[in-house]
Amino acid sequence: MSIKTPPTLLHQAGESLLRDQALAIAALEHLPAELFPQLFIQAYRSRRLQVLKAMSQAWPFTVLPLGGLPDLSLDEVFKAILDGLDLLLAQEVRPSCLQTPLDRLSIKNCRHLMHSDLTHLFQCPKIRQLKTLYLFALSLKHFKPEPLRALLEAVAPTLQDLGLDNCEMVDSQVEAMLAVLSRCHQLRFFTITGNDLSLTTLEKLLRHTAGLSSLELELYPVPLECYTTQGTVKKDRLALVRAELTGILRELGKPRIISLGTKYCQQRGISKFYKVEF
Repeated sequence: MSIKTPPTLLHQAGESLLRDQALAIAALEHLPAELFPQLFIQAYRSRRLQVLKAMSQAWPFTVLPLGGLPDLSLDEVFKAILDGLDLLLAQEVRPSCLQTPLDRLSIKNCRHLMHSDLTHLFQCPKIRQLKTLYLFALSLKHFKPEPLRALLEAVAPTLQDLGLDNCEMVDSQVEAMLAVLSRCHQLRFFTITGNDLSLTTLEKLLRHTAGLSSLELELYPVPLECYTTQGTVKKDRLALVRAELTGILRELGKPRIISLGTKYCQQRGISKFYKVEF
C-alpha cells in the first residue's frame, strides 16, 4: 500500500491564501519573489483567474514561463494571464522592465490549446511588436486556419523568429498563411518541422519565402511522400525530393540552404536533418 507524500507547509499556505482571491491579490505586494512561481502554479491549477491576472502584473522576474505549466485547457486561464500583461503594459507602471511591448512569446507542449486562445492572442494590442513567436508541440491539426493566419498578420511587420514545430499542422493550414508569411520581411529564422506536409505545400513554402532577404535559417519537414506506412523514411524517394527542391532553389535564383527534418522521435528525442542547397 503506497503512502502519499503530505503537502508541504508552503503548499498548504498557498492553498489557504487562494481560498480568498481578494486577500491573495492584496498579499502580492508583500510576497517574496521566490514564492511567486509556486503560488502561480497553484492558482493555475485551481483556476483562480483574478489571482492569475494580478500575478501576471506583479511578476517579479523577466520571464513568465507558461510552457512549464501543467497540461490543462488554457481557454479562460490563458485569457486571464494575457489580460494581466496587456493591462500592465497599458498602464506603464513598471518603467514583464516594461519600456517596450512584449517581444517574445513561446508556448510549448500544450496539447489543449483552443481556437479562442489564439483568437484572444492576436487581438491583444501589445503583442503586435513581437520579434519571436515560437509554438512547439501544440495540437493544431483540427484548427481552422484563420486564427493562426490572423496572428501572423498582426506580428508580420516586426517578426524575426518564427517556430511552428511539431504542431500537427496540415497542408490547408500552411497554405492559408503563405501570403502573410511572404510579408514577414524581418524574418531571420523559420522552422516548421515535424508537421504533416506534402511536397506540393513544401514547394509553395519555398516560393513564398524566396523574397525574404533577411532569412538565414530554414527548417522544413521531410514531406509525407517520403515516408512508408510504418513511418520510416524512404531514402530513394527522399533523394528524388531533394533533387527536385534543389531545382526549385536554382529556378528561384537565390543562393540558399534549407534543411529537411524527419518527424520528431519521442523515444530517441531527436529528428534527423538533410540539407538541400543551391
